[in-house]
Amino acid sequence: MRVKPIRDAGFTLVEVLVALVVSSLLLAIIFDGSATGRRRAKTSQETRRALLLADDLLARAAAEPMGTASAQGTSGKLKWSVDEMVVSRDPRNLTALVEVRTAIVDDEGHRLFGGALRRLKTVPQQ
Repeated sequence: MRVKPIRDAGFTLVEVLVALVVSSLLLAIIFDGSATGRRRAKTSQETRRALLLADDLLARAAAEPMGTASAQGTSGKLKWSVDEMVVSRDPRNLTALVEVRTAIVDDEGHRLFGGALRRLKTVPQQ
């Protein structure tokens, strides 16, 4: 009678360690991608809020009488400022070309929006 050699069933220690290293690397890549996605989603949401706020601020400043648009404030975690500057006046001093600038920064000081528009406004008479 011939004896068959006994073959071990299972994995060697090296095979188990290689599988563990490969799965650890894959999990690290997945978690990093997830964290990056959350960070980008938060930045995108803050930028969207900043753009909506800037649109509102510039529309209000354009509609207000000349000389009343300069202001600063906060909206949630966003800090904003609006400044009005006269670019030129007509010779009769009835209207002026006014530039309205706005800047919005987040609570960490990152500038999310900066923009300007120009409008003709009537000059208040003294």
